[in-house]
Amino acid sequence: MNPMLQTDFKLSSVELSDAQGIGRHVEMPAMQNGPLYRTMFPQFNTITEAQTEQITRWYIEMIEDAFQAREERFLKACSADGTPVGFCGWTVIEQNYDRQQAGEPKRREKARKASWLPDTLDVEGWVALSKDLKAERCRVLKDLDRICRLTFMAVHPKYQRQGIGSMMMQSICEETDQQGRCAYVLAAPEGVSLYSKFGFETVGRVETTHGAIISMFRPSQRP
Repeated sequence: MNPMLQTDFKLSSVELSDAQGIGRHVEMPAMQNGPLYRTMFPQFNTITEAQTEQITRWYIEMIEDAFQAREERFLKACSADGTPVGFCGWTVIEQNYDRQQAGEPKRREKARKASWLPDTLDVEGWVALSKDLKAERCRVLKDLDRICRLTFMAVHPKYQRQGIGSMMMQSICEETDQQGRCAYVLAAPEGVSLYSKFGFETVGRVETTHGAIISMFRPSQRP
């Protein structure tokens, strides 16, 4: 076990220039065993180094787009030498959820159509799973407002179980509670215990051939 303690890591806001390090050193290593990645890239066991690099560049560009769109908020966790080891993102839905849903997907769909796609991406599988995840999210949140929706939560495998995920969740939950918001996340199986620790409850699941993605909700806990 790595002897580092949570105090060896620092949380801070992100800059556009952070996308490269976060995509390459946090997001890609953290997600490769999860059901979302394996559904999107079903040939994950035989992907070459060049193909992995192409996927990494695609993720980096998507993270850059997210940083520039300013529709979400982000935090990074860095080690003592400044290397990014953790990353989280969330968006706050303050207006009526149905009105938000009516306009937001059009902007994101346009951005996706303008982007290139990795050769190994199973587009049909990705689109089908995205629709299932959206349907589950809408099912849970359709009658709610003032929602904190977690969109990213990743820690490099080498640095997991060292309190980084808890540090990021603590920051998000403190802000969420101060504003009297509920919270929602679609969690990979390995993230369920972390979210449960912070008061999230399982309210549904979306099955894939590589495991379930868990729908989790945290009621408003205004202090």
